[in-house]
Amino acid sequence: MLNVYKPNMTSTYKNNISVNTLSPKPGVTVWYSKIPEIIHLIFCKNKYHNFRSLVNEIFQKKDFSTPFLSDEEINTINTFKALKKQIEWISGRYLTKQMIQHVFFAKLSLDQITLSYLEEGAPYLTNSPDIPISLSHSNDYTVAVCSKNTKQTIGIDIEKISKKPDIYFLKTAFTQNEILNLNDDAKQIFTNWTIKEAYLKYIKKGFNESLHKVEIINNKIWHNKAKINVDVFSQIIDNDYVLSLISD
Repeated sequence: MLNVYKPNMTSTYKNNISVNTLSPKPGVTVWYSKIPEIIHLIFCKNKYHNFRSLVNEIFQKKDFSTPFLSDEEINTINTFKALKKQIEWISGRYLTKQMIQHVFFAKLSLDQITLSYLEEGAPYLTNSPDIPISLSHSNDYTVAVCSKNTKQTIGIDIEKISKKPDIYFLKTAFTQNEILNLNDDAKQIFTNWTIKEAYLKYIKKGFNESLHKVEIINNKIWHNKAKINVDVFSQIIDNDYVLSLISD
């Protein structure tokens, strides 16, 4: 049976950025923070407030006020073709590394904590692949989650709630059965969408799995017509964002 958890939510500060924390179930830690605050903290030059409309840059370690990226990660950033992708990637890794350092590895520097990827794109900690992690970003927010239970599987997603999507998006993202069970409400549509994306991360396939093979109906998940026994947690943030976590 699926459960919706009521989180314990606090607001704290890590290195001058506001970090909101959720504890949706024992051993699971969720951090989310605003990308503009991270940008202001980590870059030596405060020139990226319009990053969504700019082309990519070639970054070096000296561009960051805090050393938290490895040489390989710098090389990865510099392969992206848009500054938006670079900034989102950088911000997500910074928040994730801060969380992992805080929860697990207080004696490690941030640049010693690195992320690698499975063949279909799921991230894992390079030197501690048994620690479950997941991350996401949308517009002004980035979010990361980890679990102290190494046998647990998790997936997280965050999306900005905008106006109700058009029928083209609905037919692309959802099956006809899902659409028939959706209310005419943007908040519910985006909540179901984040649950679906979080589940795709939970199974470590992302968009390599067909969106129409996964159905979200009445807060329950069906995959290939089989009901999936997982926990679903969703949280509305600032009335403009929805965050969803899937865990077993």
